[in-house]
This record gives sequence, C-alpha cells and structure tokens, in this order.
Amino acid sequence: MSKLIKMMGAAPQGIAPFSITAADLMLSLLITLILAAVMMTVYRLCNDALSYRHSFNVTLMMLALASTLLLTLIENNPMFSLGALGALSICRIRTNTRDPRDLGFVFWSLLIGISSALTAYAVGLIGTVALSLVMLTIGTSGHKKKATTMVIRGQKDSLQQVQDILRHTGGSTVQSKNVFSDSFEMVYELNLPKAEEEQLLLLFNGMDGIDGVNVLAPETEVA
Repeated sequence: MSKLIKMMGAAPQGIAPFSITAADLMLSLLITLILAAVMMTVYRLCNDALSYRHSFNVTLMMLALASTLLLTLIENNPMFSLGALGALSICRIRTNTRDPRDLGFVFWSLLIGISSALTAYAVGLIGTVALSLVMLTIGTSGHKKKATTMVIRGQKDSLQQVQDILRHTGGSTVQSKNVFSDSFEMVYELNLPKAEEEQLLLLFNGMDGIDGVNVLAPETEVA
C-alpha cells in the first residue's frame, strides 16, 4: 500500500512529491468517518420525521471524506492546488436548502474534512463537540408537535353544530370558511394531542350531514 502511494506520488521534475504516507491517509480518513458519524447523528436528532432527509445526511458524510482527500492532494503542492481550483470552478451547485441550518451542517462537514487533512485532529474534535452541544441545545429547542389541518365538508344544516364543537375545543383555529347554497367547507388548524385529534375525527365522521373529514399533515397545502 505504501509503495502504491509512493508510486502515485511520483511527480515530474520541479514538482514536489506527495509527503503523505498510507498510515497518515488512513488515520485521517478514520478520524473523518468518526467525526462525520457524530455530525450525522446530530443532524438526525435536530430534524423530525418530516424535515429529515437521509440523502442529505449521506451527502454530508461524502463531503467530509471528499474534502479530506482533496486537501490531502493539494496540501504540499501549489501546482495541484491551482489545478483543483480550476476544476472546481466548473462545478455549479444550484440545489436550494429547505432549512437554513443545512448550510451550517455543510460548513461543519468541511471543517471535519479540512481539519483531518491538515492533521489538526484537536480542532476537528473540539469543533464537533462544541457544535453538537449547540445544535442539541438550541437546534432542537423549537421541536414540538406541529399543527395539523382538518378540512370538514357537509350539508349547510350541520354547519352550526360543527362550529359549536370546534369553538369549545381548545387548540383549534379556523383558517377558512366556505358556505354555499346547500353545503359548506371549513378548514381548521388543530394543535391537539393525537388521541384528542382521533376522537374529534371519529365524532365528525359519525355526525349526520357530514360528507367528509380530511386531516392533513403539517405543512401540507390545501388545494
């Protein structure tokens, strides 16, 4: 393995050869994997089932490893660094981040990769611990059950009864009310425990004059 890296590190006259050994490279990649695994775990804990994206989490791991390898290549050779910058200037990334925190995780991933490539393991370790504590303390503080949306459709004669029930139900807010000649459609935002939400759904489904009740997940748009 060391012979292979030395052969790969052979450079033309006037260009400095690679100084990294197989043991150094494997150690850098191992540290990157460990720190990136911690970062991926924190990312998973900071997102709920709806906002979590497994593909983005895997991309963070790939970015950390790629930055380690890239910095290893150009660390001691300015000629390679110029070539790498020229190659990277061709890449254009247009993916929008849905959550502003995702951009912070991207920089965190680069921190891990760069610190491992430069053998500044203490910087990567301390930075990962500090960022983990910050994200687990602040990044998840706003997590709570998000409001669901209930859409109720039925006959106009049942409108008053539906309004009375929801008026006396804590955590319900009317979002839209459409009343037609013989029917109605009402949209309510519900901040209720799951059990109460299910009871309310069964109650409306069993009422006369109700044509349908739909419960939409958080952040679902009503057509």
